[in-house]
Amino acid sequence: MRRFLAAAFVLLPALPAGADSLEARLAACLACHGEKGQSAVPEVPSLGAQPAFYLTIQLFLFRERLRVVEAMNKVTQGLSNAELRDMADFIAKLPPPRPAGDSPDPARMERARALIAQHRCNFCHNRDYSGEQNVPRLAPDRRFGDRRGRARRAVH
Repeated sequence: MRRFLAAAFVLLPALPAGADSLEARLAACLACHGEKGQSAVPEVPSLGAQPAFYLTIQLFLFRERLRVVEAMNKVTQGLSNAELRDMADFIAKLPPPRPAGDSPDPARMERARALIAQHRCNFCHNRDYSGEQNVPRLAPDRRFGDRRGRARRAVH
C-alpha cells in the first residue's frame, strides 16, 4: 500500500491544472486505475464501465473534499464541472474489468444468492450488477471483501 501511495504522489504532477487536452488530464487517472479501465493495483478500483453520472458525482465529491482520498483530492483540485463530466464520460466508455479467472466457491455463491435476494441488490444495481445513473457497477471487481457491503463481500 505504501508503494502505491508513493507512486500516486509521483504521478500526480501528470495532471496539471488547466491541461490542454482530456488525455493530458486523464494521464494520472489511467496510471492508477488502468489504461483500459482495469487497475493492476489491488487497492485501486477498476473504473471501466462505471456509469458516467456516478463517476461525475464521485469526482465532484473528491474535488470538494467531501470524500477524502488525498491522491484523488489533489487530482481533481481546480477542475471545472465540465472537466469532471468529460473525465467521467471517457472513463465510463472504457471496458468493464474482466472477472477473476478462478472458479467461485459454490457455498459462497449460494450465500451470495441468498443475500442478493434478501437485500434486493439487483434492483438498484441491475440484474447484471452493471449499475446505472448514480448507482455503481458492482461486478466484476476483484476488490470484493472491502467495506462496501455484506452482499458484495459474499458475492465474491
